[in-house]
Amino acid sequence: MNTMTLVWVLTWIIGLALNAQAQTKDRIILGYTGSSGIFAGQWIAQEAGLYDKYGIHADQVLLPGASRMVQAMLGGDVPFASAGGNAAVDANLAGGDFVMVGSLAKVPAFYIMALPEIKSIEDLRGKTVGVTRFGSSTDFTMRYVLKKQGLEPGKDVTILQMGDLFAAVAALKTRQIVAAPFSSPTNVQAQEVGARVLVNMGKAGLYFPHDAWMARRSFIQTRPDLVKRVLMAYSEGVHRLHMAPDLSKRTLRKYARVSEPKLVDAVYQYALDYVDKIPYNTREGIQEVLNQVADRNPKAKTAKPEDFYDDRYVKELEASGFYRQLWGK
Repeated sequence: MNTMTLVWVLTWIIGLALNAQAQTKDRIILGYTGSSGIFAGQWIAQEAGLYDKYGIHADQVLLPGASRMVQAMLGGDVPFASAGGNAAVDANLAGGDFVMVGSLAKVPAFYIMALPEIKSIEDLRGKTVGVTRFGSSTDFTMRYVLKKQGLEPGKDVTILQMGDLFAAVAALKTRQIVAAPFSSPTNVQAQEVGARVLVNMGKAGLYFPHDAWMARRSFIQTRPDLVKRVLMAYSEGVHRLHMAPDLSKRTLRKYARVSEPKLVDAVYQYALDYVDKIPYNTREGIQEVLNQVADRNPKAKTAKPEDFYDDRYVKELEASGFYRQLWGK
């Protein structure tokens, strides 16, 4: 056999092996709901080939707004996604079978920002504020802040759906709204149009399932090993977030739709500040959601937080030493 023939045969054999390997991978659509740095671990896992490492061919799909993601999951289009945990609570109270299996951020990772004439939350009385969509994490956060100040959402303060936070920045600029919750990089953009921080929700002492990995119970019951492997790949992505800043910033430029160095740095720092290293859900956070929705859904008054989340996979990984190997403790 001459050299050229040998090279061709080896190339053919390698091609067959790679094709066979690709066919053995579990293919899955992984949804996410925005361009926030909260999703950095999910994106980095994709860019670093970590899903492949665990035998998964992952397709990342963006559907803005947790309520839209829930509808896509109910329709069977997206089996597994990261989205606002309050949407899963709402869906379950309406008869759905969603469960949160891991957190991305367990506090409301937003800055309530307002135009300069708004000096306090009380100054929002009679004004219009923005959220991404009703039922989203931004909606929960805004309603929580208003109610804590004694203002009735929809009565004392008008709430408009913006679609996403980039649109909320534009609405601030045109004064269609006077305030909204922002994450990074949109907090920097809101600042550039004159807004300032009224409340840093990360320091409000409030637990809330800002974003969580979720699926329908029927999915995790039939594919528990796949759920666990997705969480392993994701968790390694979070580790890379901390240990590989160059990779992380390249990834954020791609998925968070930012290019200016100061915006990239802002998103990166935001992700470092808020993304959970070990993705446990919190009972307190889910109870807070139930408290918020109890006035419009009587079922929430008797519901138990444990009915909405399942930490077995994270517990198994911690017990196996997986997180200790990543973080050294």
